[in-house]
Amino acid sequence: MKKCVFVSSVLVALSVVAAPEIENLSVSQNRDRMLTISFSLTEKAIVTMDILTNDVSIGASNYWSIRDTQSADDAFPANRIVAQGDHVWTWRPVKEWPGHSFTSNVFRVSLKAWSLDAPPDYMVIDSASISNAPHFYATAADLPEGGIKTADPDDAEAVAELTNDVYRTTKLILRKIPAAGVKWRMGSPTNELYRQDGETPHYVTLTNDYYVSIYLLTVTQSRMFFGFQEAATINIKPKFNLSYLDARGSYTNGFCWPGDGHSVSSSSGFGYMRQRTGLQFDFLTEAEWEFACRAGTEGKWCNNEESPDSVAWLNMSAGHNIRIVGLKEPNSWGLYDMHGLVNEWVLDQYGAYPSTAVTAPVGATDNIVNRILRGGPQSLKWQGAWNARISTRSAFRRSYDGSARSDTAPNGFGGRVSCPAALPDWLR
Repeated sequence: MKKCVFVSSVLVALSVVAAPEIENLSVSQNRDRMLTISFSLTEKAIVTMDILTNDVSIGASNYWSIRDTQSADDAFPANRIVAQGDHVWTWRPVKEWPGHSFTSNVFRVSLKAWSLDAPPDYMVIDSASISNAPHFYATAADLPEGGIKTADPDDAEAVAELTNDVYRTTKLILRKIPAAGVKWRMGSPTNELYRQDGETPHYVTLTNDYYVSIYLLTVTQSRMFFGFQEAATINIKPKFNLSYLDARGSYTNGFCWPGDGHSVSSSSGFGYMRQRTGLQFDFLTEAEWEFACRAGTEGKWCNNEESPDSVAWLNMSAGHNIRIVGLKEPNSWGLYDMHGLVNEWVLDQYGAYPSTAVTAPVGATDNIVNRILRGGPQSLKWQGAWNARISTRSAFRRSYDGSARSDTAPNGFGGRVSCPAALPDWLR
């Protein structure tokens, strides 16, 4: 039998901050085909990994039994925060990856170290171990559990199968938005079709990257992560009766953005989530929402087309019913349903836009009851698709009393969760 050829690979994530380093990486295999991966980490960091043959990944699901021999935590040791120092990980591929052989192929283990100030693009929170540190992945292709599943909206059987998709139910997947230092135009140009009052174009610069959930919060996720009293049956339609106060707490009791910052009530949805994760989850600001929605585009919708049909449900295409999340195409940052389905709460009080450039805007301070909704609903039966084209645009904004869970149309109110990209002190 030919001897296996092992190649190790070390990558350091590019960042403006000092990056941790992986040193002395080695890979070996004994006669029992037990694989040993040894390395040293110069400082506490997030470590992501991949295993490849002929430079093609074998897929995370095929090496999920790797364990850290020096840890009492019997869990997959990569794609999460790893302590400084020496590490020895072991894996028996003959057991987990049967029918494959490394005898005639180059076999490579690739490790990448990420600073806690510049984590990977994807973060996953698991409701079954929500009090533990999150897991991180460099790309969507690296995600376990089959990754992000999709379905043809017109294939009822395929859509029904999505009810078992963990990322719409028991896990929450968030995408890092590269916003820090980017100057961009918020609002709509004066000649944009369907333009409304209050969309004054102005330049905005955000100061920090942030994570945002790729899906609207689903009904099942609101039970798992917000502690809401929802039915135990799986429901992956968006939470459509969410009030701003349910999510954050009363703005008259010390939980008023922006004066009270990101403070939330312990009895609110975000309060429940923070207590269990230790992460500062909240709504996006209005500027953060529009930046994430546009994903670098300047047109009416994030697909930069003259029709939103590929990314948004409208009156006729939705069949007058609210659909499950994630059936339309995502924007270029992998965010689904930024247009349509339900209105999305953002943090800001309603107020006029400035006409000059601003940095990290927090919105008005004199309109605490009326909070901004973005994204627009899919148009219901009596509204018509024409109105939906107005309300689903990237620049469209409206306000509503933060105690409301829907308007009189009725068009549901929901949202998506966000947190800072720089990880908190307790994880460091």
